[in-house]
Amino acid sequence: MRNTVLATTLLFASACGNAGGTSIEASTPLVIAEGQAPVTYGQVTTGTPSLSPSLLPAQPEAVRTNASCRTPKAGNNARAAYVYTYGGGVRTPLHHINRKDTPEAIAERKAMIRERTKNAKTAVQREALGMAIGNAVNNARQIDVLVTETDTPVFLYLTSYDSVLWNIQRAPGVEIDGVVINSYEAGAIANGVDASRTGIISFDNSPTRKCYVSAPGRVIPVEDRVASARKLNPNVDLSRYKKQWQQEYRDAKRFYGQDIKKLTGKRPEWILDNARDGEFNAVLVGPKPATPFEAQPVTKLQVPSHITPFWGSQKDAYKAFGLDPSA
Repeated sequence: MRNTVLATTLLFASACGNAGGTSIEASTPLVIAEGQAPVTYGQVTTGTPSLSPSLLPAQPEAVRTNASCRTPKAGNNARAAYVYTYGGGVRTPLHHINRKDTPEAIAERKAMIRERTKNAKTAVQREALGMAIGNAVNNARQIDVLVTETDTPVFLYLTSYDSVLWNIQRAPGVEIDGVVINSYEAGAIANGVDASRTGIISFDNSPTRKCYVSAPGRVIPVEDRVASARKLNPNVDLSRYKKQWQQEYRDAKRFYGQDIKKLTGKRPEWILDNARDGEFNAVLVGPKPATPFEAQPVTKLQVPSHITPFWGSQKDAYKAFGLDPSA
């Protein structure tokens, strides 16, 4: 993808709201590569400062998203990491809607919400309206990518379903070769690299929707799934599931054996996913350091160009997008 940095100021004024963000606990287990010994967040880094809704940490860059599916690939001397999670992370003050908004659209939405609120007579109608408002605004959750590999540059391919603010943290001597994020809901990058080595793909209402790649589940042999099912219920009829499980096994083998290499440009040195651990808050790319490194505050913030972002509290985001009936 040919990426262009665009000036973005709409709705990025500092907003007063809830105090302080949420930090990742030192005892949080990290997602690690297969074969690595378990390690906690505090054993790798002293931890990034929490993000405050009232203080924008960096003037954001809008990275161009278009219909092209070309994204940066790992350089010849780089090693690649592939990361996947459905969601997870700690709450951030970064909110967005999946379109470019205008003052006219906000005013029209505000009038519509007021009218629907006035006409919502029953508890069910009011609950449905509340859900519609809540689902209209996405909140990015922060996941820290702790990179400690210093022997070669590291290329990061970061993918999720939910909106994630991928916070890239480098140990001293780390060089990031490039960053691609691939998600269903639009994501963002903290402390990334130049836009020429950055790719952003998302599905929901995005020019890049045809480029979105959904990760399959874990590679689990059919016999293992059969054994697990029979352990729960020895008399279960598995005849209708075996064909489906066989196809899922083939799809997962192909993805982890071939497709990831196409996405990253080379076979990843690290494959980090949440298949065994559920949603997570941080991953480790590289070895555990001898002593924890001091994490950097967010000084670079990149968002996709097709969304309208807002930095602040959730309540203020609803007001800014014309979704708060009391505003």
